[in-house]
Amino acid sequence: MLIDFFPRNAGRILLVCLSLLPFLGWAAWHAYDRRDNSVLGWLPERSPVTQAYREFLRDFGPDETILVSWEGCALDDPRLARLAAAVESRIAATDDGAAPRWFASVTTGTRLRDRIAEAAGIDAATATSRLQGVLVGSDQRTTCCVITLYPLDDPARREAFAWVQTAAAAAADVIPTSLRLTGDAVIGVAIDMENERTAGTWSNLAMGVALLVACLSLGSLRLGVMVIAVAGICSISTEAVVWLTGGTMNMLVSLVPVVTFVLAISAAVHLAAYWAEEAARGGMHTAPTAAVAIGWQPGFVATLTTVLGLASLCVSQVRPVWQFGLYGALGAGMAYCVVFTLLPALLQLFPPRRIADRGAEQWPRFTAAVRRLVSWHRLSTLACLSAMVLAAAGLSRIRTEVRPARFLPPQSQWIADLEWFNERVAPFQTVDAVLTFNAPHTRLGDRAALIQEVQTRLGLLDGVEGSLSAATFLPDDLLGFADRGQVRSVIRRGVIDGRLRRSMATLTESGMVADTRDRQLWRISLQVAHFTAARQQAVEGAVREAVAAAAESLDVPPPAAVICTGGVPLVIAAQRELLDALLESFALAFATIVAVLAVFLRSATAGLLAMIPNILPPLCVFGLLGWLGWPLDVGGMMTASVALGISVDDTAHLLTWFKRAGGQPGATSRTRIDAALARSAAPILRTSLILGLAFVVFALCDFAPIAQFGALLASLLALALVGDLVLLPALLAGPAGRLFGGGMQQNHAADDQQRASQL
Repeated sequence: MLIDFFPRNAGRILLVCLSLLPFLGWAAWHAYDRRDNSVLGWLPERSPVTQAYREFLRDFGPDETILVSWEGCALDDPRLARLAAAVESRIAATDDGAAPRWFASVTTGTRLRDRIAEAAGIDAATATSRLQGVLVGSDQRTTCCVITLYPLDDPARREAFAWVQTAAAAAADVIPTSLRLTGDAVIGVAIDMENERTAGTWSNLAMGVALLVACLSLGSLRLGVMVIAVAGICSISTEAVVWLTGGTMNMLVSLVPVVTFVLAISAAVHLAAYWAEEAARGGMHTAPTAAVAIGWQPGFVATLTTVLGLASLCVSQVRPVWQFGLYGALGAGMAYCVVFTLLPALLQLFPPRRIADRGAEQWPRFTAAVRRLVSWHRLSTLACLSAMVLAAAGLSRIRTEVRPARFLPPQSQWIADLEWFNERVAPFQTVDAVLTFNAPHTRLGDRAALIQEVQTRLGLLDGVEGSLSAATFLPDDLLGFADRGQVRSVIRRGVIDGRLRRSMATLTESGMVADTRDRQLWRISLQVAHFTAARQQAVEGAVREAVAAAAESLDVPPPAAVICTGGVPLVIAAQRELLDALLESFALAFATIVAVLAVFLRSATAGLLAMIPNILPPLCVFGLLGWLGWPLDVGGMMTASVALGISVDDTAHLLTWFKRAGGQPGATSRTRIDAALARSAAPILRTSLILGLAFVVFALCDFAPIAQFGALLASLLALALVGDLVLLPALLAGPAGRLFGGGMQQNHAADDQQRASQL
């Protein structure tokens, strides 16, 4: 009989689990061998922004850089030349196959100044002024070394960064601790290191807090350890799945094990409450099976809604977001299976006797206080609904921000170095305007004049600190010439075109011009600081306006195409997609969860009403963010789906007991609510305390995505407690309560044999 399932099979279940645990631990450990936190790869290949950037890289070469400088690093500093020579030696070793392929090229402000002076036939001082705001600071002296990297994953990028920080610095006779380092590659390394530090230190601390609170709230060290151990196995299993499926760890996927841990605790706390009640009523021998018989259905509904909520994130085009949704959904499904298999087996073999003797009658004062609130159900409903409407008005003001540097601790050396570069040299962020011309080798003088005019106009834009183009490398007498509709000089145009044709090798080597089979691309690189989505749109519009105005002013043919690309536009595009995905995924999750609850409650109207307490937390929290103007980053976006799953979990358990109480003779709406709260209020509070306090730990860390993830989840869980224990009972006490009757009614006094028969 099924009532004997766990008495007969608990040992086998535990043995299988212990046998799999070493492999799961090994796979989970190696899951972090594949890491990629580069924001440049967030959007899919089919995205127009990504395709434009890929074409840019194909035409002009790698774009990811490490910028190196130090206090007193000035033009003609011999240490700068030694640093560049060390990198060149490393590149040569790569070509010989004696070293990993990290670096594509290296240059310095001094080298670029000398190249410009030679190509343009100007003195060093004039060449230096052309580099101001690009590789030379406003003092006309401070400069840096620019190392360009091939596309690398996080481990390789960290190795390259460490080599520059140590070996290259030693070769240049520069103290490593005095180096100033920034650039796309350095920010990527910083994010990877901060994420690893957070995942290691703060995750362990959060799990320790969860264990302590679980033991205290459950009233048993043994039961608390069981709950945390089962949740820990679920977490490790999720990491193992990432490795087995060839997935890549990033700042969001690394949160999936934490989310799985959270969902497993939520399910385990409710199951432990059912076990304690059944152990007190019918004995410990049959209590695990009876607890599963009672809890599997609401647990399954909660898991299904959580899976749907997380899977809804897969609509996003931002790679870490849909990966989080995919692996989070898999983790939620695994957590349900493990909790309802392993925890009953542990309770069968090692039952905590004190809890079994006391039963589920715990925290009676809290339960009584919650039950007294039902008398004020009209006021509670009005207050909660009013708060939801007021907060919802702030949703239109939500803004997202995924600027990578914002993820890092404000007081860290990473940010200090970035600000040092912004003040002393130039901002490292680059927006590239690429002008495409047909017929590669005709009318070069017109193109040079157009590029110079556009560069001059763009240099006047707010936020543009400096610029670099082919005009930077050309002599003055080749600049400004164009056919302006005056008497056309075929000879003069031919001379100019001939000289420019001979300069093409220099311009191509400098990365400012690229020739394809039937096109010629001229590039203008704009150094920008503190870029935002609004400023990006302004620059894109300004580039097109400048090109059109310059072509008309010079009376030259306009380019065949103009695009703005680079790392900054890619980040801005990811930021816009993040907000779109937040709204789309939440709407999809809401619709699918309502459908599941409608089936569970056997009423479409009841399913819709049951969602009201569950949308209270995200509406209030995200609406408040909008009203306060606080930006939502990629970590905060994940919280709505996770909190929705936990909140629905509590809702499903409370409604289960509410419906079952309807089968008792003479049951009224109030007695059914009292019975449901008597059984569910304490487990719901335990879940919120264990998880909320654990996430408060994450909120204290200084890695922004994880900190916001923790702070928002803790807030959402606190409001979920209000939704499930205040608003939901208030709705049940009102006229809407009649919609939740019928179906799934069974006598609360059913014996253990009847409960087990439902499995």
